[in-house]
Amino acid sequence: MIFVYNTISYSTINLNKFCNDHDLEACAIQLIILLNIYNILCIYRPTTGNFTTFLMHLEAILPQLHTNASNLIVCGDINVNYLQDSRNKSLLKSLLASFNLYSAVNFPTRISNISSTTIDNIFIDKNKNKDYSIIPISNGLSDHDAQIIQLHDVDIPTQQIKPSSK
Repeated sequence: MIFVYNTISYSTINLNKFCNDHDLEACAIQLIILLNIYNILCIYRPTTGNFTTFLMHLEAILPQLHTNASNLIVCGDINVNYLQDSRNKSLLKSLLASFNLYSAVNFPTRISNISSTTIDNIFIDKNKNKDYSIIPISNGLSDHDAQIIQLHDVDIPTQQIKPSSK
């Protein structure tokens, strides 16, 4: 799910043909902020799904969202632990790197009594987003912590609410 502040212009991007409950769930929006275009892709990869099918669907989605004129950000619960090397991590990193996307999360996002993993992530083009910060947020609603990324180079115009005159 993607939430957008009510003063920001956006449009949804239909990805239904790439989604299934077993391998990949995805939603996307396009934000236009001043003269900048941001395509935001949110994905979920079920742990029981076929990883190869997940990668194939993701590989089909990314070219539709990636352009030189836009800034692509991918986020979500990918269930690939970025704290450990694995074949799945290498395959995903390779695919995302072909679109100049790299992991921005460098802390555990799911912490239990027996393990700490980074299975939730945000992937950005670090050439287009040189000045950013990312922090974990424990929301108490899930066994996963949320992540908040702030792109410091993005200026979002604010809309002033004028008091009504009586």
